[in-house]
Amino acid sequence: MTRREFLDQVLAPLGRLTAEEREAVLRELEEHLEDRMEPMLERGWEAARAEERCLEAMGNPAEIGREMARQYRGKGWLWLGRAAVVLTAVVCIQALLGIGLLSNAWDSLAVRISPPTTIAADKLKNVEATEDLDIRAEVGNDVLRIYRVSVGEKEGRRTAMVLACMYDRLPFGIVAGDLNARSRLFNQRGEATGNGSGGTGSYGAACVARWTSVEPGDTYVVWECRAIGETIRLEVPLPGGEGTL
Repeated sequence: MTRREFLDQVLAPLGRLTAEEREAVLRELEEHLEDRMEPMLERGWEAARAEERCLEAMGNPAEIGREMARQYRGKGWLWLGRAAVVLTAVVCIQALLGIGLLSNAWDSLAVRISPPTTIAADKLKNVEATEDLDIRAEVGNDVLRIYRVSVGEKEGRRTAMVLACMYDRLPFGIVAGDLNARSRLFNQRGEATGNGSGGTGSYGAACVARWTSVEPGDTYVVWECRAIGETIRLEVPLPGGEGTL
């Protein structure tokens, strides 16, 4: 899908836009896209390929347009135009995309301070040990953070569960893609046996739990995340182990 096709599909459900409003939305969307492409171009990506990857990461354009129409139905675009005067450029991008601005900004801020620890808590029984972590890696404009690991039992097997979240580096930024679908957890033998997941998320942040079986004596598991043409692998030490990044 080309940039023009993407933008046209976003704007299709918004028939009430004036020419000026349409131009403002297009400008903000294109600036957001250029911001996401910049770090990829700096790494040597071809412009066309970087644009394609970033468009994919932004999500379904028709759904963005429908959500935008639902968000502002009955409110009129005059309020949005006035709000853009006082909000920062990044805040405006989210507002124009029709995302729940305040709730998504709150999600983004919350995971930086106190990410949720009850994700899929019912999946792990007879917990042996739990340890809070702070392992981070940059994935394009986003930050992947691994913040807790536990070892217990699931379906009669010794199992490690890891909690991770992803958020944009800017508090009001949009987190790209589906962290759940793009992540897997491996044990020391490179196996993803019993791998499963659970999680929650919004345009502001995504939080995921993944688990895999481990053996006595294992000291780490490996979180793998595939995004924007990159594969990020983070070694996660098990409680009491000696694994390192």
